[in-house]
Amino acid sequence: MTTTGVWSADKAGFEMKRKSSFSLLDTTAHRPAPHVEGQEDGGRMEKLQQLMAYYEPNDPESIQKSFARHLEYSLACTRFNFTMQDAYRAAGLVLRDRLLESLNDTNTYYREQDVKRGYYLSAEYLIGRHMQNAIANLDLEQPFKDAFEDLGMKLEELFSEEADPALGNGGLGRLAACFLDSMATLSLPCWGYGIRYSYGMFKQGIKDGRQIEEPDFWIGDGCPFEIPRPDVTYPVRFYGRVEEVYENGRSVSRWVGGEIVQAMAYDNPIPGFDTYNTNNLRLWRACPSEEFDLDAFSSAQFQDAITQRRKAEDLSAVLYPNDATYAGRELRLRQQYFFVSASLQDLLREFIKRPNYQWEDLPQKVAVQMNDTHPTIAVAEFMRLLVDVQQLDWDRAWELTRKCLNYTNHTVMPEALEKWPVEMMERMLPRHLQIIYHINGIWIQKLLQRWGDGPIIAALSIVEEGDIKKIRMGHLAIIGSNKINGVAALHTEIIKKETFPEFYKWCCDNGEHDKIVNMTNGVTPRRWIHCANPALSEIFTKYLGSQEWLTDMTKLKGMLDYKDDSKLHDEWMAMKSGCKAKLVDWLKSTMNLDIDQDALIDIQIKRIHEYKRQLMNILFVIHRYLDLKKKSPGERAAAQKRVVLIGGKAASAYVNAKIIIKLINNVAKVINNDPETQQYLKCAFVPNYCVSAAQVMIPASDISEHISTAGTE
Repeated sequence: MTTTGVWSADKAGFEMKRKSSFSLLDTTAHRPAPHVEGQEDGGRMEKLQQLMAYYEPNDPESIQKSFARHLEYSLACTRFNFTMQDAYRAAGLVLRDRLLESLNDTNTYYREQDVKRGYYLSAEYLIGRHMQNAIANLDLEQPFKDAFEDLGMKLEELFSEEADPALGNGGLGRLAACFLDSMATLSLPCWGYGIRYSYGMFKQGIKDGRQIEEPDFWIGDGCPFEIPRPDVTYPVRFYGRVEEVYENGRSVSRWVGGEIVQAMAYDNPIPGFDTYNTNNLRLWRACPSEEFDLDAFSSAQFQDAITQRRKAEDLSAVLYPNDATYAGRELRLRQQYFFVSASLQDLLREFIKRPNYQWEDLPQKVAVQMNDTHPTIAVAEFMRLLVDVQQLDWDRAWELTRKCLNYTNHTVMPEALEKWPVEMMERMLPRHLQIIYHINGIWIQKLLQRWGDGPIIAALSIVEEGDIKKIRMGHLAIIGSNKINGVAALHTEIIKKETFPEFYKWCCDNGEHDKIVNMTNGVTPRRWIHCANPALSEIFTKYLGSQEWLTDMTKLKGMLDYKDDSKLHDEWMAMKSGCKAKLVDWLKSTMNLDIDQDALIDIQIKRIHEYKRQLMNILFVIHRYLDLKKKSPGERAAAQKRVVLIGGKAASAYVNAKIIIKLINNVAKVINNDPETQQYLKCAFVPNYCVSAAQVMIPASDISEHISTAGTE
């Protein structure tokens, strides 16, 4: 049998180097050096530019020297005493040096070209481990491999030391991560914004078959790829009151009092593939505006002295805090406003820094994408910043807001279309409620002029009337956005005809037929094929003659030319066998579960939810088990062996989802311990599903279950 390992680039007879490969950079590669104000000041800037004029070289020996330097001077390790975790962190810093050069040069280029910038606001990013993906995108796999093998280490050992960043949970976060990778690869000037969660959602464990939730302190050992930016902080206010004051001949609203927390930036370079472009994911950490109350401490009020710090840090502690209580729901709204306010302040600061920009230029220089309803308070915050802070008049600010903001709707499930109680918003964000009421008042007047009074007015109002008045964030996003997109053709049609039919009617009657558009979800082949399944990547590159398929997946159609090639068949089966062997080892080491490598691998990995129908899947497993029990030993021996793996987290307050997990584990316990059937059917719930787990499970799978209730996705 032929294996993919026999083939090499040298034997293939074609050029494997990408046109934008960091492996080509050495001490002769000159970095761009734009004119900098003040560089003639005593020659200091000129001298500094000379010192920073060349890239860090990327040959194996230079990588080793950088590694040794960081091991001792950045981490205080000695050459006689360091752990594999230390080695990973030092290697991460070596990589970060290269990423920072590219990030700085990219930002310099953007400024010189005076480009329009995109800003992606998302409450979560399920990005996965940084190191392997970054090395692959920079085309430094071979230099890094050679460098560390010469030091007696394997790259795979270093990769395994990295904790999955606990910044996301489901498809929403994974899509955001794929967008960042794609935009960097396409050299689009776009940054992501989110929250630097200290503990993620939770670390999922299983005890007596039930889900248990533990803190996922993923930054406990540090993250060598992030850059703390204490120089980039913004105040974010909560609660307080609104005062009307008279300034410069006009009435002005001032939001005063309450409490203020500081949002501090942490930058995470996102490199593109086959490009020197590196974008940024800027995450916000909440810090107290006053670090420590010395007076309270001196008065022996020790708890009071640190109360404000703890309250501030709660904002960036946990992804999706339990919303079963009022306090939990309030924390969610605080989180959303916290990162939205900091992000909008940041991007407006970047705009204002350009002396030649006028406010009319804003839509030509800024595009903000709101990923689902979590960041949609941005509509009101953008208006507050323009009207209250920059002192633009209302109509001008509203025109700019509607041209700059865009909204992605991910699902038609009611719980995803957030609604916030008016009472909560009035107390926490009083100025924003005023702005929303003003937006809604103008909007209702337009509706009345067009259609007159009737049920459609209530359906389209931002304010939902009832025993508990609520603000419909989806409605606010649609009214305040330039474009609204669904994430699949069918989903977009459902948005138009079922979820927001009245809005679609308004758009059509108003001549805005293209306001609701479709943007089909994509996936990055760099992580999910090239990194997750390098043997498959090798096959594609070998038979297609280049790596172009990694940026244009339509090239994969070329594989059809080899559909009858027996050599390809053998290599394909060898690749699949290798992926399954890796899964077998992983399940044994992480779960102490033994499975047959030759069995059919049937997986369903996604967050646990009734509409995603893990319950239906496990009922089918029960049916298959009972069917096997009825068969004779001979009939069982003829049956297809199958291993069913289900993984995903249930929200901490979602009781029914937790019961489904318990059922799956109970069923698995019976099936896996039945001597009559265990060699033909096994079932397991894989705890703490994450990107790194998916990168092992997906390449090995024969069947991937996507069986959500029709019409929900």
